[in-house]
Amino acid sequence: MTIVIGGGLAGLVTAHQLATAGRRITLIEKRSTLGGLIASDTIGGVRVDIGAESFARRNSAVTDFVRSLGLETLVPSGRSWIWNGSPLLIPKDTSLGIPADPHSPEIREILKDPDRVAADLTLDPSIGARVTTVAELVEARMGSEILERLVRPIATAIYSTDPSRLAINPQLKADFESTGSLAKAVAKGLSGPAVASVRGGMFHLIDMLVRDLKESGARILTDTEATGLSYSSGAKVTAVTAGEEQILTAENIVLATSITPAIALLNKVTDLEPFTVPTGKPTTHVTLVLNSAELDGAPRGSGMLCVPGTSRAKALTHLSCKWSWMREVTDKHAVRVSYATGKQVNVDDALADMNELMGTGIGPEAIAGSKTVRWGNALTPSTPGLRQRADSITTPDWLHVTGAWRAGTGVASVIPHALQTAAALA
Repeated sequence: MTIVIGGGLAGLVTAHQLATAGRRITLIEKRSTLGGLIASDTIGGVRVDIGAESFARRNSAVTDFVRSLGLETLVPSGRSWIWNGSPLLIPKDTSLGIPADPHSPEIREILKDPDRVAADLTLDPSIGARVTTVAELVEARMGSEILERLVRPIATAIYSTDPSRLAINPQLKADFESTGSLAKAVAKGLSGPAVASVRGGMFHLIDMLVRDLKESGARILTDTEATGLSYSSGAKVTAVTAGEEQILTAENIVLATSITPAIALLNKVTDLEPFTVPTGKPTTHVTLVLNSAELDGAPRGSGMLCVPGTSRAKALTHLSCKWSWMREVTDKHAVRVSYATGKQVNVDDALADMNELMGTGIGPEAIAGSKTVRWGNALTPSTPGLRQRADSITTPDWLHVTGAWRAGTGVASVIPHALQTAAALA
């Protein structure tokens, strides 16, 4: 028996792989729903992602896993923009705004000093080799202008944290070390669009994992909180459901919760040195489903990222332009307006912000449905300090740890780490 604590993406993937390998599984989730940051709702008659709607394609692990479940993947359509008081089309062949070709016409057109960016190709490889954050690496190799113009707004919008607090992706770091150039490292990692999704919505991934788990006979306990860990003639979890406490025993336990409950449980069985848990910025998503011909031409492509201080919104995603499957199931338009706040956002304000960013004049009568979701501090920033701290944690042989705070932010980090965790157990 293996007990998996946490029914988000990491917990579901780990449990799924272990169940597939023949392990008996009990999965515990504090909330009433499974999937964590991959969530959905039916809005205006259309089921859409209200959480994560894509994953990074920096390696094939996620695509391979999704396809192994019998699901299809697809890449986005439409270009992306930046809003800095006015719209700016994001140059092609960039990753977090870092260009694979510093000499490209689109890069040279938007920068006052494009030669500083191109200097990366000839700088000594040792420059930037010892830095730990994305901001430090970009500034060392390509200068401050591209950091402020492209990288900072894009990274902040995607990860809800400033690139000065964002650890360099291990694959990008390895590619930089092997090529000696940041641009060449980005080019090495690019193979078409930077992101992809599951055809029909990311929520189908959660649906499939849960379906397979149930068919395998796994026991799934929602609305159940793990409050304690111990070991005595087996690994034990204290779990509370509707005020009733029970003790569950297993050979192994996988801890796949977010960082705060994970640290609390780890402290039950190991001596952790106290450390400050980094907190992400609260995020609110307002999804609007609209009947409007003004959006048929996708005036801002797949969406926009906003430079902080230039709009109330931090980003806008035209979901029905970005993902072709939506155009196959409805002629309505789904637009997500994202905010760096945990406060309630008025739907009328979201519509006004969408009109400003899109250059449209759509009225409230066009709204077929709306949904506001506040994620709080759900995204733990993948800071260098956290990465080092997470890597240094040792656990008993019967306890394994996975999840975004351990693996790194994003689906492309979470799934491979969960697969490795399951493989080590299976």
